[in-house]
Amino acid sequence: MVLVAVVIPTYNEAENIGRVLESLESTSSVVNFDIHVLVVDDSSVDGTVEIVEDFRKRFGNVSLLRRPGKLGLGSAYVDGFRWCLKNLGDFAAAVEMDADGSHDPGQLPSLVEPILEGRAHVVVGSRYIKGGGWRDGGFLRKLISRGANLLVRLTVGLGVRDATSGYRAIARKVLEEAFTEDRQYESGYIFQVETLNQYRLLGFKIIEVPINFYERGGGKSKLGLGELASFASWCLRQSGRRIFGRAT
Repeated sequence: MVLVAVVIPTYNEAENIGRVLESLESTSSVVNFDIHVLVVDDSSVDGTVEIVEDFRKRFGNVSLLRRPGKLGLGSAYVDGFRWCLKNLGDFAAAVEMDADGSHDPGQLPSLVEPILEGRAHVVVGSRYIKGGGWRDGGFLRKLISRGANLLVRLTVGLGVRDATSGYRAIARKVLEEAFTEDRQYESGYIFQVETLNQYRLLGFKIIEVPINFYERGGGKSKLGLGELASFASWCLRQSGRRIFGRAT
């Protein structure tokens, strides 16, 4: 059966990670592909690692990659993708998923199937196309997300309605080209947009499918003002490159 990797970065997600892994195990029993979950943990101190280790021992499809400190979302995905390329054999695609319960594992098939059917190389789970949306969530968080995506469209020219979405599937051959050892990416919130832009530049087909996005199950969001400032700065630099044809 076809294998799909699910990469989940964690940092102090003990309140949520168990429910997410349980839900993924339930999903794996009803889909037409095998799932292998890789949790990439940045030295959590709240019991996250112990919960993941328990699942690793109970199930044969959960792995844990421990890192020496809080190194950022983007670098967690980079390390996770490279781990999968080295250790999982001939998997078909990798799925990015948050550890906080905001992404429904039941929607995995809609992300993965377009890749398995050869209709796309990258599939973004979108809140901002017909059929997608937020389920709960505060006004400020929604406003920030909308504003960030508007900024991306105006400055980067990336034709994706929800470029900041962290629920997406990526074909193996995209990972092989986009995550070679010599490629470097930002480690923060902008990572999602930067990688989509890179996939586009490499000539891969990107589509969006609707998802329902849920408010995190517990704990606090790790998105701060510094992340937002870095996001805006990166977008403005890309705008300069587009206008003047050079680095800014």
